[in-house]
Amino acid sequence: MDILSGFNDEELYIVNSIERICRIKDIKSYVVGGAVRDILLHVNVKDIDICLNEDPIVVLKSLGGVHKFKYYDEFQTASIIFNNGISIDLIRCRKEVYLKPGMLPKIIPSDIKDDLYRRDFTVNALAYDLSDHKLIDPYGGNSDIEKKLIKKVHKNSYMEDPTRIFRAIKYSIRYGFYLYDVNEIMNCICNKALQSISTDRLVREIYLLCKEENWKNAYLLFEKFHIFKLNCGLIGKINLNTDYNDINIRVLNLYYSLRDKKQGNILTYNSILDTRVKKALIYIRENYHSIKSIEDNILDNYEIFKVFQGIHSYVLIYLSWNFKLAYKIYNYMYNLQSCKLCLNGNKVKSLGVKNGKCIGIILKHSMKIRLNTGIEKELDPEEIKNALKYKDRKF
Repeated sequence: MDILSGFNDEELYIVNSIERICRIKDIKSYVVGGAVRDILLHVNVKDIDICLNEDPIVVLKSLGGVHKFKYYDEFQTASIIFNNGISIDLIRCRKEVYLKPGMLPKIIPSDIKDDLYRRDFTVNALAYDLSDHKLIDPYGGNSDIEKKLIKKVHKNSYMEDPTRIFRAIKYSIRYGFYLYDVNEIMNCICNKALQSISTDRLVREIYLLCKEENWKNAYLLFEKFHIFKLNCGLIGKINLNTDYNDINIRVLNLYYSLRDKKQGNILTYNSILDTRVKKALIYIRENYHSIKSIEDNILDNYEIFKVFQGIHSYVLIYLSWNFKLAYKIYNYMYNLQSCKLCLNGNKVKSLGVKNGKCIGIILKHSMKIRLNTGIEKELDPEEIKNALKYKDRKF
């Protein structure tokens, strides 16, 4: 089976360059994991990983055409971007030992057999030997691709690293594969396996899932597996004031769909969540009752403007899933938000109005008329002045 035929010309040039250096240095090299899987699936390769039975730094020093790279001494891996734009990761073959469930593993240099055993699913535990030109498939990954199965490689896989639950969901929704380990996954969740990983790691996996085209199906599996308690009717709900092209909107939709708000509070505090999203969620929580109070109130344009002025768009988008607020927010975002007065403080002062408070009253009154009547022309300052005199205001 010729895996190399699945690469384009530029990718193939880099892969062959690495293999040539490895052959000269008597180093075994293998294309591994997702690249092999995607070629067997006849889809575009997303990432190219090449495993070596030697520290990649040895090969890296002899590689030409490197634009930039980053070497990780602790893991003996190198992320390389070449001058032709191709990105490749060189990885030392290794075994992983989990001293405790949920902990990051201890890394031990090893061979391709151990490297494939440490992988999450059989469809990813595949390698192509670049020197012998043969597929290495010790766990039936090729067969599981044909059967459309996502299946663990070894016993206790989900308990030792519960983030694999999210990756199982990711590959399932990406390729339309059946999750073979459903019962084991649900047992792990029931036994609180997810509590053994940090919120940072949890939210990172959520973001990766939100990048998938079928992200809504991932949320449905969250509910099915009891990862989160969700109102499925709110997943992917149409929002009058946005679409779902922004990954952060998809994340906000997860928070909005949560039936258990305590889960939302836990997920809010981490270093992965976009700062703007975090601030929006905190604002909503802290101002929930004041927001709730305007749901059924009939507000004129000026009142709408005052309520939503200065509030971040992510807050407004989150609130727009509430149909009682959606049209008010739409009116603000598309009709009122950019509204400006021709009149300003200096023009009011030119009429002889010196008191700062009164200047503010005039500008406020002018803005109210502008928003509620739709008048585009500049308001007559004399009329405003007379109106204030009628209200017994002093200048």
